Amino acid sequence: MAQKSRTVVNPREAERRRSLMYKIGALIVLIIIAGGVTYWAVNNNKDSESTTGGSATPTVMTNDAVRITKAPKGTEPKAVVNIVEDFQCPACQSFEQSFGGALNELAQNPQVAIDYHPIAFLDRMSSTNYSSRAMNASVCVAESTAKEGDWTKWLTFHNALFAQQPSEGGSGLPDSDLIRIARDAGAEGITDCINNNQFGQWVAKVTGDVTKNPDFQGTPWVRINGETFNAQGGPEGLIQAVNAAVAK
Repeated sequence: MAQKSRTVVNPREAERRRSLMYKIGALIVLIIIAGGVTYWAVNNNKDSESTTGGSATPTVMTNDAVRITKAPKGTEPKAVVNIVEDFQCPACQSFEQSFGGALNELAQNPQVAIDYHPIAFLDRMSSTNYSSRAMNASVCVAESTAKEGDWTKWLTFHNALFAQQPSEGGSGLPDSDLIRIARDAGAEGITDCINNNQFGQWVAKVTGDVTKNPDFQGTPWVRINGETFNAQGGPEGLIQAVNAAVAK
């Protein structure tokens, strides 16, 4: 009976193959790492240069507010709805959820302006001054994205802050989350502005100006041409009140 031939393995050849496989594996790992570094660099370069300017005072506000209107440039709308709000205020979140649709509808009327007027008077509700940091972040987004009068990205950020509002009594969202939400809204170049609290002094001044008003009772504070609107009237009541102001 014939014996099967046995394959003789050359130890040097086997070692060479193992060495080659190790080198190939190492090369693949390096390629993966390089790809990750490149991806990180590309995405972070988008935010490497500030887009908010060097001033500590915002340039895009109207009477310290974000004005949403289709009124022709240089004209004053007949009805101005001023909404004083705090991004940490649960009642403001509820107002936004209930009245957001009505406000969007009203903003389509060129004779109406919606003035969003954030303040930061609820810092006491967090251990990290979240109200002030969130308001500063909103100004960063405004300065970064609305210099040409397009408030779409700011509104997206505004709505996202209320949608992701932290619970009362906690530390609030960290700056890294505010940066993430801003980027998700389409803002770039806002990292330094948020981390360095670029508009912090302006935030404190505006908040002080509003809270010193003897008519201020808390947020949300909604006024139509300076007259306080009772939110119990609901979205339809708001629309009717604004239309009445336009008709005067």
